[in-house]
Amino acid sequence: MTNSCKFLDWDTNFFGLRIGRVIGNSLSHAGMKEIDAWSRQNEIRCLYFLARNDDPETTVLAEENGFHLVDMRVTFDRPLPGPLPGMPEGLRPAQPADMPVLEEWARAGFTDSRFFFDRQFPQERAAALYAAWIQRDYKSPSSAVFVFAPEESRPLGYISIAFNSTTGISQIGLVGVGPEARGKGAGQALVNGAIDWAAARGAQQTIVVTQGRNIAAQRLYQRCGFLVHSIELWYHKWYPVRESK
Repeated sequence: MTNSCKFLDWDTNFFGLRIGRVIGNSLSHAGMKEIDAWSRQNEIRCLYFLARNDDPETTVLAEENGFHLVDMRVTFDRPLPGPLPGMPEGLRPAQPADMPVLEEWARAGFTDSRFFFDRQFPQERAAALYAAWIQRDYKSPSSAVFVFAPEESRPLGYISIAFNSTTGISQIGLVGVGPEARGKGAGQALVNGAIDWAAARGAQQTIVVTQGRNIAAQRLYQRCGFLVHSIELWYHKWYPVRESK
């Protein structure tokens, strides 16, 4: 690690590409030289950069230096406690038998994300990322996964949420609704159930992140009492493969 970038072990191992991330949310001419030098030294193929959206110099420098805009990150938050929805009927903790269908939905449900938008990432690995994510949240002791399954039928949707007892902040992870349940209130029931779970554990705030191009998700969170907290810009920079000596 330097003051400019850090190496991302998990992403590198998962995608089979050497991946790093710029530290900080702004760029300068001097900093850009350090970033490129670090990337070449560490044989980086893809470099992530999450930029503030109100700095024209950073936007210009990113574009001039080979960074490509791949996503707009929209963060919503909702303070807790407050008027709570209660645990909706039909919501229950996910069971092992539910996981195959949840993984299937996760593989297909996040094509708005930056990994699908950037076609230099193998699309099958981009899909597998979200299947791995829902499995991780299901197994983590600090997270919960709920399914919406009225009358104990096959799940119609799912949500994952994690709680950090140190910060008092809970964060919604993945939300998905099956095709047959869209437009029937399943998404709102899932989010309200996650809020209730977090509040019962003492959370003071719930946050959730989605893509700028995912208008349906943004409307869902607004209906559930969330407000926009911040908007940031995701960039990727790809470096050429170094030839073997």
